[in-house]
Amino acid sequence: MTWPSLSWFWWRLVALTGVYSAAGKLGLSLAFVHASATAVWPPTGIALAALLVLGPAMWPAIFLGAFLVNVTTAGSIASSLGIAAGNTLEAVLGFWLVQRWAGGRYVFMHARSFFAFALLAGGVATAVSATLGVTSLALTGYASWPRFGEIWLTWWLGDMAGALVVTPVVFLWATDPRKPQTRLAALELALVLASVVIVGGLVFAGLGPTSMRGYPLEFLCIPPLVFVAFRFGQREAATCVALLAILAILGTLAGHGPFARDSQNESLLLLQAFLMTLTIVTIPLAAVVREHARTEAALAHAAAIVASSDDAIIAKTLDGVITSWNDGAERLYAYTASEAIGRPISFIIPRELSHELPAILDQLRCGKRIEHFETVRVAKNGRRIDVSVTVSPVRGSRNRIVGASSIARDITHRKRIEATTRERDTLRTVASLAAGAAHEINNPLAVVIGQTQLLSDEVRGTARQRIPEILEATDRIRAIVARMRHVTRVELLQESPGLPPMLDIRRSSELEADDRPTAPTGEPAPTGRYLVIVARDGPARYESLRSMFGPAAEVIIDRRRGERRRSGGDPSGGRRQGSRRQHDIGGDLCTRGWALVIR
Repeated sequence: MTWPSLSWFWWRLVALTGVYSAAGKLGLSLAFVHASATAVWPPTGIALAALLVLGPAMWPAIFLGAFLVNVTTAGSIASSLGIAAGNTLEAVLGFWLVQRWAGGRYVFMHARSFFAFALLAGGVATAVSATLGVTSLALTGYASWPRFGEIWLTWWLGDMAGALVVTPVVFLWATDPRKPQTRLAALELALVLASVVIVGGLVFAGLGPTSMRGYPLEFLCIPPLVFVAFRFGQREAATCVALLAILAILGTLAGHGPFARDSQNESLLLLQAFLMTLTIVTIPLAAVVREHARTEAALAHAAAIVASSDDAIIAKTLDGVITSWNDGAERLYAYTASEAIGRPISFIIPRELSHELPAILDQLRCGKRIEHFETVRVAKNGRRIDVSVTVSPVRGSRNRIVGASSIARDITHRKRIEATTRERDTLRTVASLAAGAAHEINNPLAVVIGQTQLLSDEVRGTARQRIPEILEATDRIRAIVARMRHVTRVELLQESPGLPPMLDIRRSSELEADDRPTAPTGEPAPTGRYLVIVARDGPARYESLRSMFGPAAEVIIDRRRGERRRSGGDPSGGRRQGSRRQHDIGGDLCTRGWALVIR
């Protein structure tokens, strides 16, 4: 147990002792059956509320206050100590019972916890105080044993009324820090309090017409209490009950009201029973209303989350009949809520997948949850949608499965990206194989082209005319090989998220601007089927080669290669030997002074 700081602890002890003593003196002023037993005992409620708010460390103040009240009223020190011990044990036992079985500090938040409070703290704990108190009086000779039952009943009902009527109003005002009410709400509460005062005056003060005194006017107390319970809550309801109790006690002692009898003690006992009944009805009603309001707020919040979700959230019975259809489902499937609710969920399932629904419902009936089940659904326009579905059983108040809820997320775009990725990987593999095959074909093809070029110098007559045909055929083979060698760009899907340019076949074989040949004039040569490059030191061959190949070829002079040839430098110009073009024509330019290049 954690003890508070000494300064605050002692100030609280002193204050609680004073309040308890003053309330005890007020209560014993209404003692009629015995000087130490009264039907009105508010200290019980004050003590129990103090322990609930400040903690059980306040019990010395209860013991001291009860001892001072009784020792200064009637009895001896021994009887006063016995009564003080009973009152203290009543408060501590009531506190422990409330903490253990009635919700602790949340005792007045729920109707069930309040009923437990009424039974345990109001019935059981107060019986301990009445028993010890009356026994102490009887043992010390201040009460006769034949009157034990009468005194005990008055003591018990007085303590019970104090616990049920006083504890809620003290505890709720001490622990319910609400925001300041609006002017309209404050005015409304003031009118309710005024109506309670008016009703109390009519029923218990005899302010009404004399002809109405024989009627059961006590029922007029119920409407304002019910209204305040519905409109405001437990704190205001407990306040109205306490206000009505004050008016009722004063009127009954004056001989007015429906509970006035010849014996004032009997009148107070009947009145206390009536007030306890009003409390047991009013505060649980207010708790139910507040709990219902919190539940509605939570449901509204959950409904707002469901409605604003982009996923399709659908509720259905265990037979597959749709009971709820959110906006996300409308956007995904294009059916409105009015079109979908009441229909079986199977109307959005493709026929070839109709076997899925019975299997899912069987698992739900067993309480199993289905997570991230990827399948296909059909929209209103017939469009097939790839979705990831999570289906969960819905349980009722008794933990019984009463339905199911499903959350469907559109994964069409993800599926499309996955298909694109697979196709891209496949084409990359094919491109690698094509490039390898092109490399293997290019070596013997280079030999064929080189030998054909050598034959062009040796063959004369009509046989020379076959050389262009051979070169044209090798040109076509060379173009195919070049495409195969450069297949690194592939266009997969028109609606794919965008592929790198290296996979575009149509762009892989375009001639770069820097690689275009130049004519002797310095301008770019016109595009032909193949290109004849003449070294700089062989300009005499330019015209002869041009007339030999005709319009099917462009003949240009490579000035840089001629300079390198005369200087004895590296024909490749020191460039990377991996360049395919330099590897093919460098030797021909050095040995024969010209070379043939296939575009």
